[in-house]
Amino acid sequence: CEYDGTHFYYASGNQGLCRVKPGEAVEVLAKGFRNPNGLGLARDGTVTTTVQEGDWTPASMIAQIRKGGFYGAGGPKPGQAVLPPLCYLPRGLDNSCGGQCFTETTKWGPLGGQLIHFSPGAANHFLILRQTIGDVTQGAAVWLPGDFLSGAQQGRINASDGQLYVSGMYGWGCYGRDDGCFQRVRYTGGAAHFPVAFEAHENGVLIKFSDALGSAASDVQQHFAQCWNYHYSAAYGSPEYSLSHPDVEGHDVLTITSAHRLDEGKSLFLEMPLLTPCNQVHLHISTLEGRYQDLFITAQKLAPAFTDFPSYKPAPKQYIIVQQPSVQHKAKPNPWATGSRGRSINIAAALGLKFAQNELHAKAGERLSLTFSNPDVLPHNWALISPGKLNAIGDATNKLIADPSALARHYVPESSDVLAYTDMVNPGNTFTIHLDAPKAPGRYPYLCTFPGHWLVMNGVMVVE
Repeated sequence: CEYDGTHFYYASGNQGLCRVKPGEAVEVLAKGFRNPNGLGLARDGTVTTTVQEGDWTPASMIAQIRKGGFYGAGGPKPGQAVLPPLCYLPRGLDNSCGGQCFTETTKWGPLGGQLIHFSPGAANHFLILRQTIGDVTQGAAVWLPGDFLSGAQQGRINASDGQLYVSGMYGWGCYGRDDGCFQRVRYTGGAAHFPVAFEAHENGVLIKFSDALGSAASDVQQHFAQCWNYHYSAAYGSPEYSLSHPDVEGHDVLTITSAHRLDEGKSLFLEMPLLTPCNQVHLHISTLEGRYQDLFITAQKLAPAFTDFPSYKPAPKQYIIVQQPSVQHKAKPNPWATGSRGRSINIAAALGLKFAQNELHAKAGERLSLTFSNPDVLPHNWALISPGKLNAIGDATNKLIADPSALARHYVPESSDVLAYTDMVNPGNTFTIHLDAPKAPGRYPYLCTFPGHWLVMNGVMVVE
């Protein structure tokens, strides 16, 4: 519940987002929220709340309230359009949403005046950047460093010191370790290198930062972009669907044709001619040498083409969407999922499109039982390939994005240079395979074969 000095605000799954002046009738501002769990209130009257993934809610999301709006929970209503959210939150990013806080303070450094979202499930908090185009306001979610001891339910700026205070408790799906928490997040000074604004344009995305970027940001090979949609239906949540093959689960890689540091290095424009409105655009971008930042953008609408960068050339807009018939492809059993066990070996994905282990060791011909675990926010797999074939296999995985059968093949190219692989593993899951290490000693690359991931998500097995 929030109070603006005149009205109390609260969110209810049955009633909707409501406000009431003491002694007067309740006013319903908007409806259609599945299990709302907290809200945010700004001084200018802007109100936000969250919706939990479930039936008629394809993914957890944050809604910025439009008076009289309907946000989809419970199914379509005759004559009433379903309003899109401010932003969707992928399942691996936030599994249980809390409230929000508008950081209306001058003492919280570069993140003062921003919107912060809290996750009781992930025990974390996120920066939510906003862009307004006409009557549409859309957002980008950015993970903020620092884990809370328990589920982060709600936070507020303390008027005395201008810092953020967060409280919460252990609940459904919580990754925290304690029963509850009350913690402070303060600005200690210095460069933060956080994104502070974004603009989705017809030809790419402009991101503004709190501090100057490193030279690596100008290297187009240091960035990665992909996109996907959700299906609004009575099913519990929605898989992530390709735009180019709307009935097929998967992502579409967005080609980044150029990268430009602007505004004395504090802005980055990524030129993407195929960018189109969609439920989610994931950007994995380099900010400093060896440091990366992920943004998850809900791109409901695109601003006109951005032209203020060197070498700009207007080009006809090409959209990625190609309608395809509904196709179901049955996954083939993994040939390494069964068999005799060997020496146990573990490898895991890590946040930021990489493996937690860059190198594995095995004896020539040794029997191995390899378990791949995926705590990241995106699906990944592990594949072992022949020496010297990383670029060739990587290029082949990129081409699979347009193949409707690729998901059933776990995005693994059909090549004799692929020596073993796990299935594609969703966030929070594991997969074990049993294999013989190569008989010839050498350095055997391994990679994630999801299109585009291999550029940064690779390592090597040293066979001795």
